Amino acid sequence: MIFEEIAIGIAMMLLVMLVHLMATYILIDFSDAYDQILKHHPRLRLLLALIVANVLLLTAHLIEVGIWAVVYAAKGLVTHHTDAYYSAFVNYTALGYGDSLQQTATRLIGPMTAGSGIMMFGWTTALLFLVIQQHLPEVRRPRRPRAPRPQAHGEAAQEATGGDSSPSVRS
Repeated sequence: MIFEEIAIGIAMMLLVMLVHLMATYILIDFSDAYDQILKHHPRLRLLLALIVANVLLLTAHLIEVGIWAVVYAAKGLVTHHTDAYYSAFVNYTALGYGDSLQQTATRLIGPMTAGSGIMMFGWTTALLFLVIQQHLPEVRRPRRPRAPRPQAHGEAAQEATGGDSSPSVRS
């Protein structure tokens, strides 16, 4: 029975990974498509990129939880099929069981779900950093040139000779 659970867990992790990979491809295609959008407003473009990335990646996570929920319902891990999505979500986010308990015969499915969620959340974090890194150089404001500082007579002599200027003697 333990090998069946591990096999199911590995298969589901691979399927979840494929969903996340598709979301990654869509995100990359989208980021290439709107390079010219808001070209003169890089901060708004970064905001748009982050909104799209967050919505897309959240949608991927919701689909991935749904994949795990199918396993929970099919294996009878929940009393009511309507609780399968909730139980899968609790495990996927690594929150723990809380109010839902699993049978001893299928208790490896929960940790496999949590491992899958942890890996996908890490992947999501990396993608969000990528979006920020792609836009950050354009967002940073160029430094303002400083006005030249008026120099005293002694400073001009020091800069010209590279050494200390001799004190001025007035008679």
